[in-house]
This record gives sequence, structure tokens and C-alpha cells, in this order.
Amino acid sequence: MDIGIGLLFDGSPGNSLTEAGGYAKALEDMGFSSLWLPDHVVVFEQYAPNYTYSENGLPPFAPRQGWFDPLFGLAAMAATTSRIRLGTNILILPQRNPVILAKEIVALDHLSGGRIDVGVGIGWSPEEYAALGVPFERRGARADDYIKAMTCLWTDEVSTYDGEFVSFTDAVALPKPVQSPRPPVLIGGQTPAALRRAARLGDGWTSWNLPPEQIPATLDRLTAECEAAGRDPAELRKIQTIFYTTASDFEGFLELCQKHGIDEVAVVPWVPDRDPFEVLAEIAKIGGQF
Repeated sequence: MDIGIGLLFDGSPGNSLTEAGGYAKALEDMGFSSLWLPDHVVVFEQYAPNYTYSENGLPPFAPRQGWFDPLFGLAAMAATTSRIRLGTNILILPQRNPVILAKEIVALDHLSGGRIDVGVGIGWSPEEYAALGVPFERRGARADDYIKAMTCLWTDEVSTYDGEFVSFTDAVALPKPVQSPRPPVLIGGQTPAALRRAARLGDGWTSWNLPPEQIPATLDRLTAECEAAGRDPAELRKIQTIFYTTASDFEGFLELCQKHGIDEVAVVPWVPDRDPFEVLAEIAKIGGQF
């Protein structure tokens, strides 16, 4: 089972964009399999209680928090590493122009030598969608359309696509990605709609802080969606994303994931009042046993 790390480069000391490449090289040398960056273009002083991963419906952002665009971070990391896989976990797909995004992903795929994973989701914040001028409604259908359009651009020599939200005729998108037929598209989220999207359109699936007791039932639903879509569930790379707390909790979580056939655990190593590299060394040591 692979162990990856999820990071946040927010411009604070030790977490600037200029330090991202060195940070990635250090994690590669520590033996981690992957490195993931999150996405939010803007955050807000106040939110409607629409965040699905907390009891009060509000996101756990610090006051006045923000971070660099993940694609720029991945570019910095690709330039200094040679083995570790690099990905978004997750990119809010409906908020981006899919034709431009497809081209940007190709550039990252070439820069990394074919090590880019495209983790995508649909987001939860109406406030962010409004700021970007994108309708919050039907964002799931928009995401489906974008995945299909980008795949067309990545795989067809001359691309024609006619969807509800994007269309083009005889478009030539060159160069093509290093990875064939496309950079892996991983669908983020554990809602029924996200699981259906992963089964129909994804190369993999990634959760976000899914409680351990919900993992078996969620995987069962994913299997059912794959079977309904005529796909072998084993085709999908399955990733669990968690926040690190203690060594004992992490070891127990890895045992559970291994039991249920999880391919990778992506760990967010945010532990207050502890040295970050001490935490990373602890994660690497425990993860090396699995």
C-alpha cells in the first residue's frame, strides 16, 4: 500500500512556492509515493453552512487563509523530482476552463516525465463559484462534460466534442500527454454522485477525511456503481485521504485500509506544535510497514 502526503503552500515561512521544489525532493528521498496539493481560488470571511465534512457545515480554514494555485506548485515540484507522483487533491474542475486546463495538464505531464495525477471534484462553496462567475447549479453535469472534453483533447489527433457546457470542432491540441491514453483522472468525494462519477469516468477515486467506520460501506457502494457502469472495480485506484493525528491512530487506519483493499493513503501532516519533518519521518516509518 502506497503512502502519499498532502501539503498546503500558503506563502508562510517554510511554505513558499520557491520552497515547494525542495520540499518535494525531501519527501521523495524519504520514500513517499505521491504528493498532493489542494485547490481553492479564493476563500471567504463568512460562509453559508454548506461544507459537508464538518458537523457545523463550516470549513476548517484559518482566518484570512489562502494558498498558491496547485498547478504552479506541481510545476515547481516536477522540476526537482524524478520518481514521486504529483497530483491535485482535489482540483475544483467546474471552475476552470477545460480547454485551457487540458493544455496546462499536458505541460505538467511532460515536465514531470509522466507523473501527474488529476484529482478533480465539484466543490461545495456557492460563494467561490459566484466570485468566479460560474453557476453553482448543475456543477456535477458540468464536471462530467469537462472530463469528457479534456479526454477528447488528450487522445484524439483532431478533436471534436459537442457537450452541454463545452464544444469544439476539428481542434488540434498538441503535444499530447506523456501518459497514455491520458493522465489519470481521479474523482474526489464520497457522495453517491461522486461515486457514480468515479465509476463512469474516473481512473481512480479519492476520499476526503472519510471516517474509518464508513470506509467498508463506501467501498461497497463504489463497487456497486462500477458494476452498474459495466466496469471492474479493480480497475480503479482507490485512495483514502486523512489528517494525521497520532502514530497509533495512523497505524490502525492503515491496517483497516489494507484489509479493505485501499491502494494508497494520502496523509495531511498538520499537527500543531510539532516539527513538520519529525511528523513526516514518523509517517514514513509507520507507512513503511505496509
